[in-house]
Amino acid sequence: MKLSEVIPFLTFSVIADHAKIEEQFNNCHSNHQSRFPYWSIHATRRKLMSNFWYATVFRHFISLYCIALLVTALFNHRDWFNPTIFMVSVSLFCFAFFVMLFFIYLPAYQSMYLPLLDSYLESYSGKQLEAIQKCKKQQYSVVVLMLIHHVYQKMAGLQPVLINTGNAQLLARQYGISIKSICPALQLIQRGEWDRSSIRKRTETLDDFETAKEHFRLLQNDDAILILEHLQQKILQRGAVA
Repeated sequence: MKLSEVIPFLTFSVIADHAKIEEQFNNCHSNHQSRFPYWSIHATRRKLMSNFWYATVFRHFISLYCIALLVTALFNHRDWFNPTIFMVSVSLFCFAFFVMLFFIYLPAYQSMYLPLLDSYLESYSGKQLEAIQKCKKQQYSVVVLMLIHHVYQKMAGLQPVLINTGNAQLLARQYGISIKSICPALQLIQRGEWDRSSIRKRTETLDDFETAKEHFRLLQNDDAILILEHLQQKILQRGAVA
């Protein structure tokens, strides 16, 4: 332990260090999650709570007691091995522990350590949720994925996928998307079936086509863009006729 860490440890102010708690959480969580894939945030919380009592508190009290014994031995080393002195030291050990337990350790645990730990857990969970939402926003919608799939099939000279449960399951495994959302997307692309009375649906469809075209623009594939533009006009014309 470094000298800069000794004083905060002895004064027990180390538990109020939010950076230390963050470091402990990240190390503990990543370590256990690498061994147990389903390891949760709450499991890490319980680990840190146990570590507070069985590691931090234990080391702190033993360290203080050893320092007290060392100082006592230096000033009274002749009577150190006296049975009476030994029994007194054991009694003082127990008395000192209960005093520190109720007046230092429990208050510090309830009023400082747990609030700081729970605050960081909320922050950590919020960051995870934010990352998931950001990932969802960046991910293509099912219609866009099916449009891209349709274009690749068209360019390869393959027949359109038959709209049935079996093919929907295959596409769901291929793209990691919901089976239920695949068939409506295929019906839109292949048959032009969509809710033409919904302005929102029309806007979403146009946005999906634009996203798919942007995908192929990045790939510099003009032929794919032409296929999408032709398909888009075809679907919109069906809507106009209806």
